[in-house]
Amino acid sequence: METEGLAWLAACAALAAVWVIAVSWQPGRTVATAVRGVLGGGIALATAWFGYRVMDAAGVDLRWEWLSARAWPALGAAAAIGIIEEGSKLLGIALVVSPPRRGLRRRNVLGTSAAAAAVFAVAEAALALRGASWPLALSRAALGPVAHALLAAPFAVALAEATGATPGRLALRVTAAAAIAAALHGLGDFCVARPGWGRLGFAAALLVPAIWLFARARFRPAPAPAVQMGGRLRGP
Repeated sequence: METEGLAWLAACAALAAVWVIAVSWQPGRTVATAVRGVLGGGIALATAWFGYRVMDAAGVDLRWEWLSARAWPALGAAAAIGIIEEGSKLLGIALVVSPPRRGLRRRNVLGTSAAAAAVFAVAEAALALRGASWPLALSRAALGPVAHALLAAPFAVALAEATGATPGRLALRVTAAAAIAAALHGLGDFCVARPGWGRLGFAAALLVPAIWLFARARFRPAPAPAVQMGGRLRGP
């Protein structure tokens, strides 16, 4: 039985809702974070659609078959896909995240980013996997948010820690992080289209941000405690 019609769209909508609620969950802020994530994912989808249409107008018809071609054409197609999709996610997330001075900035931005990535991933699966078998399509749609959230992690963290950074420094950090995300996305797509070792290459591309997040959380120095001064809490 193949995925098609309202049943497939309903299944994807349910998966997206579960992911958005799960990653947005925080006392008193779940709804706001979820709404921001859905809006960010929608903006990302629209931007990616526009990006692919621009490529079509330029005579570059990006198709999956290109990724299975010879090395250089495949690498070029993978790079273009990575730039379009990660750039679209960055734009969508950057436009909807909470203001820098609002409380719990880091948690809000990371939750919003994960929710936007989930919406983007499930919607992509809904469009790309129509006609596939249900087990394959559901597994891809269910696990796609993990891959897209990991790929978005570098620039999501850069945006989450924007407080106190100068505009120039923030722009440099976000640009560098987005370039890394696009490169990993392109590498992952290139690898998954290769027979044999391709799946290992795809897993390795996703492991890079996962290991970076783990190492960052494990070895990053704890912030200095705030001290009481003149009736107010201030840092050192």
